[in-house]
Amino acid sequence: MARFEIMKGLFGLLPTPYREDLEVHTEDLKSVANFCCESGQHGIVWPVMVGEFWYLGEEERIRNLDAVLEAIDGRLPLMFGCSGVSISQTLTFARAANKAGADTVIAMPPVGATAEMAMEMHRRMADAFDGPLVVQNAGGQYTPLTGDQIEQLLDEVPQIEYVKEERPPGPKHISEVVGRVGDRVKAIFGGAGGKNLPDELRRGANGCMPACELADVLTKVVERWWDGDEDSARDLHRRVLPLINLESHPFMRYILKRRGVFSNTIERAPNKQPAIDDELKREITILLKAIEGDIDSFPFGPE
Repeated sequence: MARFEIMKGLFGLLPTPYREDLEVHTEDLKSVANFCCESGQHGIVWPVMVGEFWYLGEEERIRNLDAVLEAIDGRLPLMFGCSGVSISQTLTFARAANKAGADTVIAMPPVGATAEMAMEMHRRMADAFDGPLVVQNAGGQYTPLTGDQIEQLLDEVPQIEYVKEERPPGPKHISEVVGRVGDRVKAIFGGAGGKNLPDELRRGANGCMPACELADVLTKVVERWWDGDEDSARDLHRRVLPLINLESHPFMRYILKRRGVFSNTIERAPNKQPAIDDELKREITILLKAIEGDIDSFPFGPE
């Protein structure tokens, strides 16, 4: 029986930390998982795009799954990211998640897959993992499914209990998926870093999966919405949105280091995202003042 009957709300996506030798920094990974638990978030997801799954080898990904589960210690549900370069690799990760005891698995189809290949991947994941499945419906190179196709998948794979809908523009497609399968799944999550969170909630989403470094603030947006205080939820979202708009992998690592979660900001591989220079650090510090009163734990340290 699943440990968590229903998974919804704010599920923080973990960036993958690295040591100076560019190996996965397992202690920092455990630290960020604990941060999600201690800061009030509703669940944890690793590794997906925020975790740069494409940089991780099979063995280190599976080994660090055990470390994340150890750090969580049953406090929150863990969605293990199984996206890979092939359906075969995705199934390898799903079987590993099943063996390790992850609460659910989430995956996008391999780059360049057809829609039929994407649907076949989800069918086969049901054989590899004994628990609930999450369809991550992204856009671009990851072959998004239509509402009709998601509905067909649910007919064929009853283990699919959750959908993360993030085809751009996200809110429009949240409405489509809610209309198609909202009464057949346990929760529909939005994406896009939480930029559209109030609109997604208004359209029937039950949560969101943003990067975790500010997800404790977005958790309060969701909880205020659930409490019927839409004005307060929207006000808080407006105050955190300028920070979310700056989001990049260097930004995530910088914020987590300032909050005492990461020990460094090392990147495993070069990317085209802007570095956090001194001027941007000053801008971030100014923007953080708007949400200081909404931070209950892991306060921001100096630049």
